[in-house]
Amino acid sequence: MKHLYEAWDEVEPRIRNARLLFLLLDYDGTLCPIVPRPDLAVCPPQVKVLLEKLRDSPKVRVAIISGRALEDLKDKVRVQGIIYVGNHGLEVENPAGTHRKKLSTERQDELKKIRDSLETNLKLIPGILFEDKGPILTVHYRNTPREFTPRVQKAVEEVLQPFPDRWQSSPGKKIVEIRPKVGIDKGKTVKEILIHFPSVNPLPVYLGDDRSDEDAFRVIGSQGISVWVGPGAASSSAQYFLRDPEEVRGFLQRCQEILEN
Repeated sequence: MKHLYEAWDEVEPRIRNARLLFLLLDYDGTLCPIVPRPDLAVCPPQVKVLLEKLRDSPKVRVAIISGRALEDLKDKVRVQGIIYVGNHGLEVENPAGTHRKKLSTERQDELKKIRDSLETNLKLIPGILFEDKGPILTVHYRNTPREFTPRVQKAVEEVLQPFPDRWQSSPGKKIVEIRPKVGIDKGKTVKEILIHFPSVNPLPVYLGDDRSDEDAFRVIGSQGISVWVGPGAASSSAQYFLRDPEEVRGFLQRCQEILEN
């Protein structure tokens, strides 16, 4: 996997010549660094300014696609006039309005039972944090000593056993998400977003740092530009990599300068 800047001679002309550049951006670990608690991950001011400048270009569309709940994501970024996707696609806000896939009462009850069981099973493990995102429950163990990681993962597996066709676990960076099995992921969400621009034939550019972004990388394929954010040796379907959110900011700056010239 090439570093994006090392391949700039092949990437820059595609961005410059695109009729419409569609920036599809993960949030945590991509636009802002991973932090000890999810509530601390506020969009850096320099990144916010760049997003606003890119949003104002007639040749750009911007979407932020996150596992965060929609309202939480909007509160962290605070850039108007862009597309926000929360809970991996279960919640979408675009110019046409806000669309949410809500859980049935039965599934809400199931998720409450799952959480209650996990809180009981994990209560003696230090550093565990539960994040209720509506249709998704995230168990954070970033601040938990490493030796407890297998216990956390095993507890999640056990509590989901009674619901094999209704709930699934999805691992991330020091988290485990518990999601309803409803056939939604970031890749399908990207496909749904892009299908609304068939006549423009946009150039999609997707940046992400987590396993959940792999579905989007595969959807993008050779049609666009996919960028893993993290070590270049990572196993990923992305074409290129950037090392960290600071390099992502530099990439957005380059895009903005290309479009100004």
